[in-house]
Amino acid sequence: MKDESKVKDWRSTGRRKARKELYANYVPFVCVDCNKTSKFPPKDAPRWFNEIWPEENRVLDYSLQADHETKDVTNNDIMELAWRCAGCHKLHDNKTGIGESTKASTSSIDDYM
Repeated sequence: MKDESKVKDWRSTGRRKARKELYANYVPFVCVDCNKTSKFPPKDAPRWFNEIWPEENRVLDYSLQADHETKDVTNNDIMELAWRCAGCHKLHDNKTGIGESTKASTSSIDDYM
């Protein structure tokens, strides 16, 4: 494991870790808001990806995004993560205010340092 105290860009690292966590927990690869999914598997998809990729609603030309419900990119607890398409992700952020949480975080940045 890398030394997380040296991470310079938590947004990028947090998104990557969130995707790995969603895959590892076999969360269906479908937008939690509109139930759509991508036409093609994402580049970082695991070998067993077809098990979590529904055949219905494969209409998106782009991959789904890992969304941090609390907007805390250092918190990759599976209960705080969801797959969202870009449109729903933007709408969700606009409803809460970009960077504002929709629910309370269960951790803090100090937990990672």
